[in-house]
Amino acid sequence: MDEEKIVVVGGYVGCGKTSWIYQQIASNKRAFPKSQEKILYLKAGNGEAQIEQKIISIDFPTVKVFGDGQEVDFVNELESADIAYIELGNNLGLGYIDQLLNDLPYYPIAIVPPGCKRCRWHSWAKEVLTGAAMKASIDEVETLRIRTTGKVICGDKFNKFWNEIISNTYGKVIRAKGIFHLEDGNIIYADFVYGVPCIDFLDLNLANYLHGEPKCFSGLEIVGCSLNKDALREIVEEIYIANFSIL
Repeated sequence: MDEEKIVVVGGYVGCGKTSWIYQQIASNKRAFPKSQEKILYLKAGNGEAQIEQKIISIDFPTVKVFGDGQEVDFVNELESADIAYIELGNNLGLGYIDQLLNDLPYYPIAIVPPGCKRCRWHSWAKEVLTGAAMKASIDEVETLRIRTTGKVICGDKFNKFWNEIISNTYGKVIRAKGIFHLEDGNIIYADFVYGVPCIDFLDLNLANYLHGEPKCFSGLEIVGCSLNKDALREIVEEIYIANFSIL
């Protein structure tokens, strides 16, 4: 198997691993709009909060996406795939890849912040790319993931909650991202990286849910230092509306 058929992307949190993979898929789709090329995407290490998988599946419906617990299915699809992308979560060691691929060749790419020199990713990768300019410590971070599928939040409460997260009310936040169902039926994606200019919330191209509990995935991931995880879990329970339905 050609090593460039399996591309493994690692690097520091918030530097743009998912964005780089997204761009590669988009470029391929633009170059070969009618291509039947089979593309796989595995994001490992984010448990049930499969935010990246959802974004990729929305924008590229023909890409087969996989998450934790689906590694066997992913490996079984490799032989018939044209290209496969594996994104390493920041909580995974490089031993994960060796165990997953079991001697299959792959092409390792690392994405690091500007000025990062001779870190562990340099000795691993065949290609090192410069990503977002992180302005925070990237060592010893902790991660909180909360799955909120089936829950709805009003826009005003969401804006207040999101501003509190990114202003370090619950600890120093390096990265925050999530998919949220709003009470007006819109489904949005929010993304924050410390030291990088904020982007507007993105309306996702999904059918609005106006009756009963939304079936589409929603969830939140926060990466930072000294996170008050108990307070975050409590506020998430408080701000979401139970048994929401517009009549």
